[in-house]
Amino acid sequence: MSSTNQRPTGEFDGRTVLVTGATSGIGAACTTALLSAGANVVALALGDAALEQAAGAHQGQPIVFHAVDVSSSAEVDAAVAAGIARFGRLDGALSVAGISKVASITETSDDLWERLIAVNLTGTFNVARAAARHFLPQGSGSLVCIASELSVMGQAGYAAYSATKGGVVALVRSLAAELAPRGIRVNSLAPGTTDTPMLAAEFANEAERLRDQASVPLKRFAQPSEIADAALWLLSDRASYVTGATIVADGGRTSTFAH
Repeated sequence: MSSTNQRPTGEFDGRTVLVTGATSGIGAACTTALLSAGANVVALALGDAALEQAAGAHQGQPIVFHAVDVSSSAEVDAAVAAGIARFGRLDGALSVAGISKVASITETSDDLWERLIAVNLTGTFNVARAAARHFLPQGSGSLVCIASELSVMGQAGYAAYSATKGGVVALVRSLAAELAPRGIRVNSLAPGTTDTPMLAAEFANEAERLRDQASVPLKRFAQPSEIADAALWLLSDRASYVTGATIVADGGRTSTFAH
């Protein structure tokens, strides 16, 4: 199902927005939506074949790609600086990059725990800090961090992942309190199950996928473009009085009784 929401034409004209996880799933959808809305995009993603393909697909558009592991503050800082050198300023940032792994608590190794923390939580912090360093001197900016419905509810096999996403929500609230007096908004977006390559890797079989889908009141998974619509709303001036919020876009799963 495609998103039917209509964003204002040219809503991000002249603005530069950073996107992490920009070559897959929600990050790729956000990148495409921002370009369609007139933004310059600084796109960060792992240096793999997907980055090369995305760079080729967006040739001629106002976008620069950087191969970055968001768990490295040095790599994030360098990419942000390069993006600003290219486009002159930074007006917004979407911290989307994240990883997930289904594992019981007894099967969650030290390495798995530390990698999830490094990418999902430390990576978000690295992006937030780099963006804030540029937002503060200009007295404006909007940061949106992708959390998860599992930041507000629990699910077996996702203890480590849920902990990282709960941390993202807590981080956002503190940053919103700190930066609001300086004209900077910070919000989180908690998607429900979204039809992405990361999701596909989590299901053992089609029957498991269908059971999970049936648990959503809307009886379907989100499309990445639908989550991108919510992210761009939070990022935009249309949400000018929204900061410190967590917007849950989950088809009703966390707020209704299952049928």
